[in-house]
Amino acid sequence: MHDPRKPRPLKPRTLSVLVADANNFSRGLIAEILRSLNVANISSARTEEMANSFLIDRPIDVVLLSWEESDQFDGLGFVRALRRMEEDRLRRLPVVLITAGLTRQMVINGRDAGVDEFLAKPISPLAMRQRLEMVLETPRPFVDCSVYLGPCRRRKNPADYYGAKRRAGERQLGAATPMVDQDEAAAQTPIRLALTALRQTCTLLRASRPEALKTALQQTRVAKDIAIESKDHALHSGLAAFEAYISVATPLGQLEEPVLNTALGALEQLAALPQSYAEARDSVAIALGKAIQKKLAA
Repeated sequence: MHDPRKPRPLKPRTLSVLVADANNFSRGLIAEILRSLNVANISSARTEEMANSFLIDRPIDVVLLSWEESDQFDGLGFVRALRRMEEDRLRRLPVVLITAGLTRQMVINGRDAGVDEFLAKPISPLAMRQRLEMVLETPRPFVDCSVYLGPCRRRKNPADYYGAKRRAGERQLGAATPMVDQDEAAAQTPIRLALTALRQTCTLLRASRPEALKTALQQTRVAKDIAIESKDHALHSGLAAFEAYISVATPLGQLEEPVLNTALGALEQLAALPQSYAEARDSVAIALGKAIQKKLAA
């Protein structure tokens, strides 16, 4: 088998990816984005035990670890254990940490655990492809010493650069490299701003603030109007499902934080996915609708 730290071109159709994520919906969403990039060989694990089994039994090339600090799945513990595995190929596998709560401290903790690269949610296909290119085409050197096992933590990350001339040879010498994730500009679009405001209001919903429901419904309708104007049927469908959930569950005192967070994450992901990725977007919207329908029928 090849050395995971030896540079090689990204060939999505032959790439074998392990997606480790305790959340079923999020795990499926990441798989949809990978399929939109023509990655067909995808293994999905919801527990550390499942992930380890896949690592041993299958020729995995890249590990995508989707993890939040509130998860029961100990993401950083999993990475540390991976770096201590006896088989050299396994412990040298590249790991990309995907999270909605990407902070400077999480980057530091992730680097210390042995994470190669980071990807913030919501995920754009461009950002996903970029991280795959990073860990395959320009992998970090692997450090194996008494105090640390894992990818070199010193190298600056070209993946934090976004623009038409991404590759190092195409950039002007001395040009500043923005140390931000993929799409600050996209985060300022009307729909992303509307969803950010909706997420903030939903923190009040969770705190049982009765006036918050009216505000949340108004913000949802604003977002639906934006979706209609842009002819985004998938996002409009997702927003309608979300509207139905908070309308029914909030007055009954049955609003569940995991459901709320998953739904908001799905809406943000739909807003981040270009409409040209119609199949992936439709899959996300349909899965969200089914999940909420099932929850309301319970």
